Amino acid sequence: MKNILIVGYGNSLAGDDALGYHAVKMLDGSDIAEHADIKYVHQLMPEHSAELSEYETVIFIDAEEGTEAGKIKCKVISEKDLHDTSLTAHEYTLDSILLLAKKLYRIMPKVFLITVTGSDFSAGEKLSPAVENALPQVIEMIRDIAAMETIKENMHHA
Repeated sequence: MKNILIVGYGNSLAGDDALGYHAVKMLDGSDIAEHADIKYVHQLMPEHSAELSEYETVIFIDAEEGTEAGKIKCKVISEKDLHDTSLTAHEYTLDSILLLAKKLYRIMPKVFLITVTGSDFSAGEKLSPAVENALPQVIEMIRDIAAMETIKENMHHA
């Protein structure tokens, strides 16, 4: 089993919200797939917490709303950054899924969240130009993280 999971998520039919879907399509069959499991999900669900607990590193790709379309952010998410919203929201967030994994399986993988600020979340399969232009950089970021984590893992087992 691979130690890295890459998850693109968001609505593939809602403009820029399809960033995760498009990133996963680009990664599928690439050299990254040799070192990481890659998947797309429409939305995060409680059962994803079990799957996350099986990996040492998880990289999430998602679009976000904001004013600067095409802006890429990458952050490492630690347990202290998480806020449980599962009791107040009708949908599960990344935070609530990660907290559920920690609570049920006593494991918190190393988590990276790569986001791109979108400008058009209306119905449609096409990304806005700003998000489409950011996609190659997102893929490169994922490559760098996966390579770094694979090297650390190999050094750890040497």
